[in-house]
Amino acid sequence: MSNINNQDLYSIELVQDLDHEDAATVSGGKLYLSGGYNNTGYEIGLSHGYKDLGKYDDTASWYENTGNKGWYAYTGKYYTGKAYYLKPYSKGNFKGYLAGANNDIESVRPA
Repeated sequence: MSNINNQDLYSIELVQDLDHEDAATVSGGKLYLSGGYNNTGYEIGLSHGYKDLGKYDDTASWYENTGNKGWYAYTGKYYTGKAYYLKPYSKGNFKGYLAGANNDIESVRPA
């Protein structure tokens, strides 16, 4: 529906188109992965599940979840292997309880 009270949506103040990346961010945030501790390596931003991280398989040492929903990070492709839960609005190095995930993540998806 593109009209409200016979008024075109785009003529209403504060209504605008969002690109897919912005829409994903608004609807639940993104998961960022980095190849180095404390976000010192490459960084990729993910807005939906990935069954295979391709060239980024087994390289992540740091993460940041910018959304209000958790993410699962898996040690195997296609959401297999050990699963690690990354809490909403959290970030950190893969150490401590997450140590087994360091340089071992191959797929991710929102919780």
